[in-house]
Amino acid sequence: MKVFKIILSLLLAIIACLLIFFSINALDLSALLKEIVPLETMQQDAGLEKAVKRINDCLADGNQNRALRSLNRLLDDYPDKVHLDVQTKLDLFFYRNNKVMLTLGVYVLFFSAALAVSAFLKQQKHQTAVLVAILVASLYAGIYIVEDLVGVNSMLMTVLKKGAIYALLAVSMNLLNGFTGLFSLGQAGFMLVGAYTYAIFTIENTSRAQVYQYYQGGLVQFTLPTLVAILLAGLAAAFFAFLIGLPVLRLKSDYLAIATLGFAEIIRAVLQYDGLGRITNGSNLLRKFTTFNTALFPFAVSGICIALIALLIHSTYGRSFKAIRDDEVAAEAMGINLFVYKQLAFVISSFFAGIGGALLAMYQTTVQAAAFTSAMTYEILLIVVIGGMGSISGSILASFLFIASSEWWLRFLDNVTYIGTFKVPFFRSGFRMVVFSVIIMVVVLFYRKGIMGDKEFGLKSLMEPRKGGKRRG
Repeated sequence: MKVFKIILSLLLAIIACLLIFFSINALDLSALLKEIVPLETMQQDAGLEKAVKRINDCLADGNQNRALRSLNRLLDDYPDKVHLDVQTKLDLFFYRNNKVMLTLGVYVLFFSAALAVSAFLKQQKHQTAVLVAILVASLYAGIYIVEDLVGVNSMLMTVLKKGAIYALLAVSMNLLNGFTGLFSLGQAGFMLVGAYTYAIFTIENTSRAQVYQYYQGGLVQFTLPTLVAILLAGLAAAFFAFLIGLPVLRLKSDYLAIATLGFAEIIRAVLQYDGLGRITNGSNLLRKFTTFNTALFPFAVSGICIALIALLIHSTYGRSFKAIRDDEVAAEAMGINLFVYKQLAFVISSFFAGIGGALLAMYQTTVQAAAFTSAMTYEILLIVVIGGMGSISGSILASFLFIASSEWWLRFLDNVTYIGTFKVPFFRSGFRMVVFSVIIMVVVLFYRKGIMGDKEFGLKSLMEPRKGGKRRG
């Protein structure tokens, strides 16, 4: 097995080096045009010469996508006059798919290196670490490649971006509701604080007069780096959570839920108060702040935050949270300070909710307090329940399923549909949400503990060798 891994890693490394070499040395389109359309051929056909000039003009303007479209039109219109041998076709392929092939080459090189390292590792925990690294690299390389192929603004990428943000929000809420047993409904309020904090501190100074046109350009007159502003958004939400938690966390069950829901409604009203307009822009939109252009950004930020939450849950603090959830009396008898640990869970959950709010603001490109209603909290709570209270994997899986179903897969139900001359009944605007609600009811009825319950996706079963046709344990 060891020899097989080493040989396979060498073959993959050779393939990766070839992909990287051809990607880096791919000819630019101007040079390719000279090979595809020889000068003497172009001079004999005025239409062909005009088509080549159109491509060069697009390249001069920096519009590569339009240049490629013009090239495709040229190849379709003049199939007999272009010169496409094997080498030219190969160069053209790597030019068209340069980013994809380069990313694929780097990923295959990383995979081969990880495979070679795993061949010399004996301890299972080290092999598990290598497998995790491979899976993470596969995820991010896959996202980058798919995004380049289908386009940044495609529905698939929209679902992935929003799903990644909602996964963080659901896991942060699960930390409080599922792992600590505190029924809080203030998630939208903390998201709102994070979104506003991020937006306020990342609006460009040259745009503040336009954004705060009713408030003399606003009070804040400086801009923070993106990552600093995201961290500040989380800290602002955590600060409010600490203040709110002092009186609220002494309540239990429904009273705690009502109190936190009240906080979310109060903070939404306060941020729209005209007296704070120089900071919050009143009831007007906050816009022209820094956003992201690739799905890799929300996936990276959400991935890091979810990993930190997972580490926390599997630490001593996490075991204390679970003890409070299971039996407060027994936990207190074991020396756990109930209020301190409840406050800690509440603050940490709100910190990550604030970061999620900042990511949501970047995704939406505008922020307005009126949009952060209690319905947003209920959506996240629904995701947590569907995925499984006390399951990080369940929250992540349910987030993507929820967004894909509500935003994409069921969209056709909102359109009037005809089969021949027969009009399909019920297919009209709003029917999508009816069907979506029925699906949720069915899931809750048949999976009362959620899709995952309190279980997680594990790598142990993948790493353990089979014994007698069955995995051990």
